[in-house]
Amino acid sequence: MIKTILLFITILFSAKVFSNNPQLGSWYMYYGNTKVENTKWNFNYDIQNRNHAFITDLNQMLLRGSVQYVWFDNLTVGSGYAFVHTEQFEKPDNPFAENRIFQDVLTNQKIASNTLKHRFRLEQRFIDNQDFKSRFRYQLGLDIPLYQNTEKNQNLYATLYNEIFMNVDKTSRKTNPFDRNRLYFGAGFKVNTNLAFQLGWMNQMLQNNSYQQLMFSLHHNLKI
Repeated sequence: MIKTILLFITILFSAKVFSNNPQLGSWYMYYGNTKVENTKWNFNYDIQNRNHAFITDLNQMLLRGSVQYVWFDNLTVGSGYAFVHTEQFEKPDNPFAENRIFQDVLTNQKIASNTLKHRFRLEQRFIDNQDFKSRFRYQLGLDIPLYQNTEKNQNLYATLYNEIFMNVDKTSRKTNPFDRNRLYFGAGFKVNTNLAFQLGWMNQMLQNNSYQQLMFSLHHNLKI
C-alpha cells in the first residue's frame, strides 16, 4: 500500500517538473534536530546542496545551525548562524560568500488531524562586497496525514508551504522591499520517530524571474 502511494506521488512530481522546463534546479538537504533530554532545549542544523540544473551546476552550498527553546508546546524561539557559498549560473569562477545571523519564532496548531505551522524569521546578512542587509521571512505551512501505521509509528503525509521574503534594511525597504517568494508542495514518509524522507517541488519567484526546484530531504532526530 505505502509503496503504491509513494510510486504514484513520484510519478506525479516527475511529470510536473520534467515537462520541458529549462529552469529546473535541484536541492538536496539534510535536516537534523538534537533534543537535550529533560530540558526544553533543541539544537537544529542543516546542510543544503542547491543546483541550477537537475544535478549539476552548483548554485549554493548552505551550512546552518541554531539553538531553540521550547517555550510552550506550540511556541518555540531560537537563534542561529548560517554560511552560504553562492555561484552564479554557469559562472563557477566568480563565487561569493554570505555570513548570516537569524532569529526565529515558530508556532503550530492542530486543525482536525492536520498541523498548521507558522515561522517568523529575521536575518542579518553580511555578503561579500555588498552593504549590510536585513531580511524578514514569514512561512505558512500545512502538514496533512495521508496514511498511518500506529504499530510501527510510520506515516505518509503531504506538506505544503508558502514563504515570503522582504528586505527590511534601511536602504532596501525603500527601493527594493520584495526579495522572493517560495511556494512548495511535497510528500513525505516517516520511517520511525527519528527518521523521515521527503520529496517535493518548489517554485521560487524572484523580482525579475522565477525558478523551479525538485527537492529531496532527509530529516533526522536525535536525543542527548
